[in-house]
Amino acid sequence: MKGVKKGILELEKVTVGMLVVAVVMTFAFVTLMPSASAKVVPATQTITSYGQDFVVNYDNITIWLDGTKSSAIVGHVIQFYNATGNASGKVTLTGISENNAGAVRFSDPNGRIDISGIKTGDYNVTGEPDAIGCNATVISVGEGTMELKLKKGTKTISSIPQGTRITAKFTTSLDPNDGVTLKVTDPNGDTMKVNPADANAVFDKVNVFHVTDLEINTAGWELGIYKFKVSTEEEYAHGLRKDSDEVKLEIVSPELKIKAEKTEVVVSEKVKLTVTGVPDHNISIYVERGAENATFPGGINDNPAGNKIGNLSDLMIDADGKSEYVVYFDKIGSYTVKVRDLDTTPQTEDFVDISVSKKKVTFTMPETCAIGADLVINGTANTGKNVDIAIENRIVKVDAAIDKGKFEVKLPTPATPGTGTEGAIKIKAFIDADADFSVGDDASGVVDDGSAMVLMIAGDLTAESSSTLVSPGDSFTLSGTAAGSKVVDVLIVAPKGGGGKGMNPTNSDENGLPHGIVYEAASVSSDFTWSVEIDVNEDADTGSYLVFVLSPGKNKVYDGIKTGELLDGIGTKYFGGDLSRLAGKTQEQINATIWDATIGTAGSDDYMKKITIKIGTAEVKLYSIADVVIGDDLVVTGTSNREGHSIIVRVKGPVNLGTEFATVENGKFKATFSTLEALTGEYIVEADDGEGHADTTTVNVITPVRTQASPTPTPTATPVPTTSQEMPAAAAQLENSSTSTSSAVPGFEAIFVITALAAVYLLVFVSRKKRN
Repeated sequence: MKGVKKGILELEKVTVGMLVVAVVMTFAFVTLMPSASAKVVPATQTITSYGQDFVVNYDNITIWLDGTKSSAIVGHVIQFYNATGNASGKVTLTGISENNAGAVRFSDPNGRIDISGIKTGDYNVTGEPDAIGCNATVISVGEGTMELKLKKGTKTISSIPQGTRITAKFTTSLDPNDGVTLKVTDPNGDTMKVNPADANAVFDKVNVFHVTDLEINTAGWELGIYKFKVSTEEEYAHGLRKDSDEVKLEIVSPELKIKAEKTEVVVSEKVKLTVTGVPDHNISIYVERGAENATFPGGINDNPAGNKIGNLSDLMIDADGKSEYVVYFDKIGSYTVKVRDLDTTPQTEDFVDISVSKKKVTFTMPETCAIGADLVINGTANTGKNVDIAIENRIVKVDAAIDKGKFEVKLPTPATPGTGTEGAIKIKAFIDADADFSVGDDASGVVDDGSAMVLMIAGDLTAESSSTLVSPGDSFTLSGTAAGSKVVDVLIVAPKGGGGKGMNPTNSDENGLPHGIVYEAASVSSDFTWSVEIDVNEDADTGSYLVFVLSPGKNKVYDGIKTGELLDGIGTKYFGGDLSRLAGKTQEQINATIWDATIGTAGSDDYMKKITIKIGTAEVKLYSIADVVIGDDLVVTGTSNREGHSIIVRVKGPVNLGTEFATVENGKFKATFSTLEALTGEYIVEADDGEGHADTTTVNVITPVRTQASPTPTPTATPVPTTSQEMPAAAAQLENSSTSTSSAVPGFEAIFVITALAAVYLLVFVSRKKRN
């Protein structure tokens, strides 16, 4: 028994003499250790799966603690024994490698442990202090490897024609007797336990040895995608639960087929042809008509070496039942490409039609370009890898990349030939040009693949301010357009010139300027717009500031100073490189200097705009408002020095009459409110510029006062004969009392008088009846 080590214990045939010796040794051992007896564990067992027998392992491996180094795989279940094969009791695993140092795991009281999730490396295994025969033993734990590939011959495959024989190639560090299942899932999602085309190819509950190089016949398999994966059977694989990566295989029809990656291509565009059929069959490919315009370039994919015109011969379908070829056409038209299987009787054929059209570029660029700006040429191409560009038949750009059918080229103007003068220019494009152009070549004799007209225009500059009055501590925005420029320069001069307290002393210091001058540079966007925000210091001088917005002309330099760097040029030409000397200059003097450096120079094409900005406390004032009769419009007017700014006007009272926005024009603003839904009473009117400058007033909404006209005298009626025609004096007095010339709006008093007259008349009528 001592010669039997860890792992696999095999039953041996022994002679009678050896058996006697074993009995004597066992008796002696039992005498020394009263309760211990050796346990023999079979290493393998035999199972039957779909009529075939497979030798497989048990659900654990056995390791004797006899001091000899052993090995295991993460996920194994280990049963430990002492050095003589008897029970070990509880054992401890202590990591002793760099990556697992100090890691500790314990078995159960019987020496059994599942090492799933354990760190790889060496472990020292020891028994309990009172355990007998448990020598410290090192086990090395590693990761199990499982790799599955499907092959046809030596080629790894992902699709094959139906009926092709393939090999499942399983590479692993597992024991050959570990129980596994080759899980094959068909296109319907069902699991194949055994190959229906070969009863000997069992997939379910086999061993590693069986699937290491398992031949699989796909005759009769459904067309579609199959999934393959090897999974351990833990009860037959030392307790290991592990899967290989999943591999997919498409079963296609063995019928001869040819497909083109694209059936609509352009002249000289390479198109891939895929032929599927029976592996190793001899085939030929040819173009039915116009073969002289078809080229099979040599050495690409499965094309044989050397260019072939019109056809390919001596071809064979690859082992996986698929081959790929490449062809292109040098003339527009419709072509039929055929493939023929030479090993079938009769010979089978298939074909594909390919339409070839002219190469084409479609430009998507703007129709105008300002001289001085970049000329951005972009568009789409229906084929090709690069495009050459010509302006007025002169090549100006070669090999511009076509990416996903699109290209873009930026050319500086007026430096690029043909872009320096106003007027229309013609731009041409050549896809993968055969002429092998260089910049500057004449392209007038070459047919282009697309053209467009662009109008070159002179540059321009506009500028405006978000506000004409800004309070100290606030900010404002300068913005505009600058066609033909990439950057605009902004200079802001204080009311007292360079020596004043300007808007932003920090900015002045950064640019080497006196505090009375601020400088900013604003980038011009692709749509020629620009903007810059200006902060105003709390201590800035109040008054009118002069803002200069400038950009050089198409020559990219300010003509008076011969440079595009405004500050450097002014400092060098006028102040010996020391811009601080501007501190002694007034607004008028600085204006004259900038004028001379730019647009004042003879022949200059520079641009300059001037804006006046006032710095001071903003004011908002409301005029008083007379009483407003309910139903009439309430008109609110006021004044403000925030020219062009919006004033927020609100009216609140018994009813909130809402909010209106009024723009300051010529120092005044006006807002109108309806009172149709108002109630009488006092209302508060507020006007606010949104930045804390406000004013309030009140207005009364009243009811209208109406004047009643005097009644027209009523003609005396002819008396009706009665026993008595006289009205009582009281009734006459009441009637006469209602003839006052004016009163307030009729109310309760009028109703009372009418009621009294009716009562008197009734009394008279009753008294006459009684006399009668």
